[in-house]
Amino acid sequence: MKEFISLNNDWLFIYSNADCNTDFEKQDAEKVNLPHTWNNLDGQDGGNDYKRGKGFYQKKITVKKDLRHCFLEFYGVNSVANIYVNGVHIGEHRGGYTLFRFDITDALVDGENTILVSADNSPFPDVIPLEADFTFFGGIYREVNLIFTDELHFALDSCGSDGIKISYNNDETLKDIAKINIKADISGKSESSTVNFRLSIPGGFNNCPYIKYTDCDISSLYDTKGECVAESTVKITDGKAEGQLEIKNPRLWDGRKMPFRYKLTCTLLDENGNMVDTVTKYIGFRYFKIDSKKGFFLNGRQYPLRGVNRHQDRKNMGNAITYNEHDEDFGMIYEMGANAIRLAHYPHHPHFYELCDKFGLLVWAEIPFVDHIGGLKESPLPTDTKDSKITERLLQNAKQQMTELILQQCHRPSIFCWSMSNEIMQKYGDTAADMMVELDSLIHSLDSTRYSAMAINHTYGGQWKSDIKGCNIYPGWYWGSAKMFRLQYNFYRRSDKNRCMAVSEYGAGANILHHTDRPKQPKDTTCEFHSEEWAAIVHEHALKYFMSPSANKVWGSFVWNMFDFAVDIRKEGGMPGMNDKGLVTYDRQTRKDAFFIYKSYWSREPVVYITSKRFTERENPKIDIKIYSNADSVTLYLNGREIKTKKNSQNRQNHIFIFRKITLKKEKNTVTASASNGAEDTAVWTFV
Repeated sequence: MKEFISLNNDWLFIYSNADCNTDFEKQDAEKVNLPHTWNNLDGQDGGNDYKRGKGFYQKKITVKKDLRHCFLEFYGVNSVANIYVNGVHIGEHRGGYTLFRFDITDALVDGENTILVSADNSPFPDVIPLEADFTFFGGIYREVNLIFTDELHFALDSCGSDGIKISYNNDETLKDIAKINIKADISGKSESSTVNFRLSIPGGFNNCPYIKYTDCDISSLYDTKGECVAESTVKITDGKAEGQLEIKNPRLWDGRKMPFRYKLTCTLLDENGNMVDTVTKYIGFRYFKIDSKKGFFLNGRQYPLRGVNRHQDRKNMGNAITYNEHDEDFGMIYEMGANAIRLAHYPHHPHFYELCDKFGLLVWAEIPFVDHIGGLKESPLPTDTKDSKITERLLQNAKQQMTELILQQCHRPSIFCWSMSNEIMQKYGDTAADMMVELDSLIHSLDSTRYSAMAINHTYGGQWKSDIKGCNIYPGWYWGSAKMFRLQYNFYRRSDKNRCMAVSEYGAGANILHHTDRPKQPKDTTCEFHSEEWAAIVHEHALKYFMSPSANKVWGSFVWNMFDFAVDIRKEGGMPGMNDKGLVTYDRQTRKDAFFIYKSYWSREPVVYITSKRFTERENPKIDIKIYSNADSVTLYLNGREIKTKKNSQNRQNHIFIFRKITLKKEKNTVTASASNGAEDTAVWTFV
């Protein structure tokens, strides 16, 4: 059986561009635990000078050399990793966001062994991403494990997968019968060995600690008896075992309201019938399609995707975050009522995909092919890196990272598409077009049940190959007024009438310390003043369009971004090193005003929220008070005195209650909003 040993603690770290013979004993090495990045501070300070180079990690382990195989497993090293054991080079992994493993059995000795990892976040002309609007945090920023296996085991050497691949029908026949195809790759001598596939109802459910209110009854997602619903045992032939299971009238994975999953246990039995390895996966049965005129359908019903984009990094941690931070992020996204997430612009931690599976959020998954293509004269690289061979190697790297993403995550019911690229520039023309053809073909060869996708910010991308597409538009921010969501979306749609199109990005910058009575669109978004009030207005206009019946053909809309994130090159909005378009601050401590207009529209939880509550000092005695709520009516109180009750039917836009020309008294004013749904909120303002 597999034995997993965590190697996260007690590493020595040196940032140096020396070779792999770095002498940790003679240098002032730093003691660190994983996850770790050396850019947690300089990658978010706006200096445009964060360290990009090699970090060396060393750890000594003591093992007993026996007949077992030993693998070293990394969940993420950014971006090129070289692994050494006892001075022997084990291998190199090129790509910073997917899991990988190396078999280190032959390099180990009885007793003490030295592991050395070189992590390099330098720009590589043949490794994606080359350049992007986010910080490339260097380091071993996800977990590391030592895995011991018997000689006979499910293969661990195929693109970071666990050796098990699952598929099932993605059409209406799924309502009547689920036909599950399971393929297992086996390592070791397997004559007369078998694999047992067992599908059962989960026997329990681990909740997310940051979720207090769920759309579904969690007790309906499991049965403590763990009932078996289908089972099959198959022989192994040439290192492979293929089996099929069928279930009549399966319970469906149905988004937030019922994300039901089954437990698939794959057990490897040797020639004597002894269990030598096991892999467990949770899978869900659902069928979906996207219609170019009617939008997204889940299990036969129209299901517009209303979601957010997510970057994983946070203040003083960079991307070296733990399960706790992933849980906290997911909890806020779920609280807001989103039913979908675009995980931009790279593969995220498997735990985050698991959360989306468990709680019913659809996922747009993508690789980090962003902005630029290496090897071409148009690339932002030195002259000596402009070579057609580099371009081909970059394409192969993109294929490698896509293969890893698909093989590692293709069992997940939440994922509906594999995205090939984001905002590849128009100037790359035919080269980009050819690359998309090859990536599209790769996706469909690995997974015939999901869409290929891309996100673009120019109409030329309408000529590039993919099943579905997202357009990145920014009315009210980069171009056009906040009222132009319909116009900008239709502009892209007219350039590509037959392809199903979403809005993959939209939003506006907001600094929670910046406020004004007269919010307006900045003429130059790199300015120092990004008011929270203007960003809220942009999101109000977005929801007015996306939540209207006429927008059902917009199969998905994804806010950019759920959280502020680090871009060391940026200096704007009074927040150096930051993209401040998040609905939540970089430290996750403050939900901005715009967060609550989404929660009012999307959440079933009672909501009432007074906007501009951080605008504490007022110079104008007469103000308009704006309140977001999903209640039928809201009553406003000022200093304990009832001012007025307003019904949602009286609002110019649903969920936005505006009480005009309310007169503040000198000094302190306490404003209270009491909603008919039982929710209440308070703000304190001072008229100076």
